[in-house]
Amino acid sequence: MKPSLHGGNVREFAKQFGVPEPEVVDFSVNTNPWGPPESVLECYRYAAHLLSTYPDPESGLLKREVARHFPLWPENVIAGNGSTELIYLLIQLLKPRSALLLEPSFLEYRRALNLQGVQVRSVRLPEKNNFAISLQEILNAVRGVDLFILANPNNPTGNLLGEREVLQVLEEMKRRGIFTLVDEAFIDWAPADSVAPAINDGSYFFLIRSLTKFFNLPGIRIGYGLGPRRLIERLEQQKITWSVNGLAEALGVEALRDRDFQEESRKRLAAEKEFLSPALAAIPELKLFPSAANFYLLKLRAGFDAAKLAMRLADDKIMVRDASNFAGLDNQFFRVSIRARYENQLLVQALRAAWQERHDAR
Repeated sequence: MKPSLHGGNVREFAKQFGVPEPEVVDFSVNTNPWGPPESVLECYRYAAHLLSTYPDPESGLLKREVARHFPLWPENVIAGNGSTELIYLLIQLLKPRSALLLEPSFLEYRRALNLQGVQVRSVRLPEKNNFAISLQEILNAVRGVDLFILANPNNPTGNLLGEREVLQVLEEMKRRGIFTLVDEAFIDWAPADSVAPAINDGSYFFLIRSLTKFFNLPGIRIGYGLGPRRLIERLEQQKITWSVNGLAEALGVEALRDRDFQEESRKRLAAEKEFLSPALAAIPELKLFPSAANFYLLKLRAGFDAAKLAMRLADDKIMVRDASNFAGLDNQFFRVSIRARYENQLLVQALRAAWQERHDAR
């Protein structure tokens, strides 16, 4: 079973294993199991008129809502067809000669850089330190590069740098003339550590955020970027017209306004982590890595490799993310999202059963 480029391909999983799509329990994608918010669903029910209306090419409503959220000026905001569009857009605009990645990390960074012919350097996060990010190692490795990309929290490891540490990195990068892309796709789970409030017209970094992960809206593709006004103007000039559709903008605005959903989601995640973390750590064949996000990276100590484990869990209609195609990881690694309690219980039971069967067969 070949690992997919990303998680969440339920249709292919269902086809391969003969499982009806609605019955698949998808731990491979890192979306909020308690979303979308009811307020967003209610908005969707009354948004049919948007299907026959051209979207605002400027996505003005979303920009103003994002600006109020931080607060910033709307001119510091750009909307995107998911945050991934903005990764590609920034790299196409800057055309850096060389870039530094911390890996393992989101696969689209390297792909976007390769498409532009950028020389890619990589710092491999050490497993022995639970893939922790070393500020000093970053500063040593960036010499001579034009672009540094930092995911915070990082995917697939879940590591998080605190706000003070990120600001320290950004200050040093600016001093050295190295532009930084900060990806905060999962920061909604730890909002106090966001550096979005530091954005101003003198900033030497671009920050991207996703609405598809935390609000569970991957089907509509909506995200945004924050940066100095001059950079935003240049990005807007390069962006495809109408890349953000009207329905996505309306639902994104409604999601940002629902503060109750955001607070409740964080409380529920904390409760599920209290259950799932010790339950996974208690399985002798697994090594669990700490995570500040809504997913865990795990390593198989013995027995199955990740592909074989994924196939075994498919018998229970459970889909996990084989992480062997992340740079720096091998076929012992897989990733699972944190879901609702009954689903998390199913995962733990299935993992225990998989190794019990293996022991019994010996």
